[in-house]
Formats: sequence, structure tokens, C-alpha cells
Amino acid sequence: MHVMNIAIFIAGFSLLSIFIWMAMLSSKKKKMAEKKAERERAYRKAIERQQDEERKERIFKADTGHVPTQLYLAKEAERSNPAEALHWYERAALLGSEVAMYGVVRVCGRAKDDIILKEKAKFWQLAIDAAEGNKHAQFKMGKAFIAGIGVEQDIDKGIGAIEELAEEDMTDAQVFMGDWYMAESNLNPDLKLSAEWHFRAAMAGNADGQLKMGHHYRDGAGVPHNHTRASYWYERGGEQANAEAQYHAGEIWVGMGSKGNAIAYIWLFLSAHFGHDEARHRRDDVGNLLGVDSVVSLQAMLKPLIRKMDTGSLGTHSLIKALNKLYKRESYFPDVDGNEFMVLEQQEEEGQEEELFQETESKPEPDHLDFSHSPMDRH
Repeated sequence: MHVMNIAIFIAGFSLLSIFIWMAMLSSKKKKMAEKKAERERAYRKAIERQQDEERKERIFKADTGHVPTQLYLAKEAERSNPAEALHWYERAALLGSEVAMYGVVRVCGRAKDDIILKEKAKFWQLAIDAAEGNKHAQFKMGKAFIAGIGVEQDIDKGIGAIEELAEEDMTDAQVFMGDWYMAESNLNPDLKLSAEWHFRAAMAGNADGQLKMGHHYRDGAGVPHNHTRASYWYERGGEQANAEAQYHAGEIWVGMGSKGNAIAYIWLFLSAHFGHDEARHRRDDVGNLLGVDSVVSLQAMLKPLIRKMDTGSLGTHSLIKALNKLYKRESYFPDVDGNEFMVLEQQEEEGQEEELFQETESKPEPDHLDFSHSPMDRH
């Protein structure tokens, strides 16, 4: 019995020892696991801090204009955060990165129902085309910068883009620059610069530039008031079938005697033919001053001239020279008589004077016009 008790005691003690050992082992493992987890947490925190510091550094570099970093941040965010990706792509695009421009178009293209993003995509597609040498795209891009369409408004950048084209002799850009220097929105208007840009476009044959040079001389805006020069430029635009120029070419002669009214009727008739609504009423007013016989005579002789304008076969200065000769007007030709803008080299006059007003009695509808036998020229 005594031996059995001893055996039981030893067995119990052994079991207790094993239990205590296992408990100690479990506690040790638990502590080791906790320490490991703590080390892993510390490591992850260190990594996160490092990543956070790296991201802060990238954002700082991107904010200060480092394009590669801007592209990195944009690409990183493109799938998970399109708005952030668009922010960085646009920042890089504004610094001239074509990769970023494509990125803006790509991100905006996914938002099919967002009107603002559609406009942004259109703008940056223009910028891509401009970067590839498309001058018309550059012109449109410049106007979008000025208006703030598809991009944050930047008037200086827009004017810079358009002025670059104007210096390269793009006449539409030259007309725009002329308009800009007399625009109400321009804080530093300059009528002389406006006239110079319009003059460059006009000399290159741009009908809008010629119309606006007529305005400059008519109003004395940036140049001295000069009726002869205003008439010349309006008529230059009118020869190109510009209805607005034709209207003003006629309006400037109204009330200047019977010959002045005859010239006015010619241009107002042409302007009405080419779609100018106000010219129709003004033409009829001047026609009443001339009388029925004169009007009928002028209309009959204008038909061949209209055909030439419709087909674009009217030579430069041909109608102007014919009117000068017929009505003994003071003539002006800028490449012969000089001008206020000596920045331009003389340009050769295109085409030669056509005898538009030769007498042709044998044909009811002559190929050439002769106003010398109209009733108001017999006095």
C-alpha cells in the first residue's frame, strides 16, 4: 500500500511537472509570438513610415514641377483614383509632356457622360495635335486657353501660342492679334499694334484683315483717319466676295454726290447678293437716290462681275482700278504709295487690272462692264 502511494505520488508529481513545463513552454511560445508580432508590427510601421516619407518626397517633387514624378504618381493612381491621376497628368501636360497629354485624354475618355471632362479631353487632343505641328490645332488651343474651355484660363499662354503663329504669317492668327489689341478684355490695349497686325493679315490677302483695316482708317483707330485708304481696304475685301467688306465699301460712299452714290450702289448690290441682310435695305435707299434708270443700268452691267466673283476669277485690284479710272477717284495702293507700317517688305501685286467696264453694245449681257454710259455719269 505504501509503495502504491509512493507510485501514485510520483505519477502525480510527474504529471504536474509536465503540466507546469507545458504551461511554461506555452507561455514562452506566446511571448515569443508576441515579440515576433511586435517586431513585425514595428517593421510594417517602419516600412509605412518610409513609404509615407517617400510619397511625401514624391509629392513635393511633383508639386515643384518634376514631370517624371508627376507621371509616376498619375500612373500609380490611374486605376484606383482617376481624379488624382487626372490631377497629376494635367499638371505634367501643362509643362509640355506629351505622355501626360495622352494620359489626360485617356482618363477623361472613360467618363463618357461628364461634359467637363469631355471638354478637357478635346482640349488636350488639340494640344497633342499642336505638339505634332498642326498649326490650326495650336490656334484653337490658344483660343481655348484664353476662354478657359477644357483647361484653366491662362490668357498669357493663349496669346503666346497665337502670337507665335502670327509671327509665322498665319493670317487668321494675325487677325486675332489685331482684334486682341483692341479688345475690351485686354488690360493693355494698343490700337497701333492692332492696326499693324490687321495690316499684316490684309497685305497677305486675308479678307477679314482687309475689312478691319478699313475700320482702322475709317475710325482713325491706330492710324490717321483716311477715307481713301479705308475705301481701298474695304474694296480689297469686297473683291474677295466678303459681304461685310462690300457693305462697308458701299456705306463709306453714300451721300458723296451722284458718283459716290453710284459706287455705293455697286458695292451694296454685291453685298446683298452675297447674303448681307442690312445691305438689301441700304441698297434700296441708295437706289431711290439714283433713280430707276440708273439702277436698271447698273444692275444689268453688274451681272458679269457677279459671275467672276462667284467663280473666284476676279483679279486683285481689277475692280478697284476700274472704279478709280471711271470715277476719277484718288487712288491708293500700299505697295506703291507707302504705308504707316514699314515692318513689311513690299509684296508684288497679284494679278493685273482687268478692263471690267469696256463698252460692249452688241451683247445684251456683256462679259465686261461699262458704267460710263449710265445716266448719273452724264452730268
